[in-house]
Amino acid sequence: MKTAGLVILGIIALAVIIILVVVEIIEFAIGAILLGVAALILWGLYNWAKNKIKD
Repeated sequence: MKTAGLVILGIIALAVIIILVVVEIIEFAIGAILLGVAALILWGLYNWAKNKIKD
């Protein structure tokens, strides 16, 4: 009975670790997408400001 309890605890611990890793990967992907969007916005603002100064 003791070993069965340990196995169940081990499986639960492994599941928690896997869930945390997946959440970290998702957060990294969302962060990368947001960084790309921010870079595009800044690039657009830069071009807009450059064109305004030329006129």
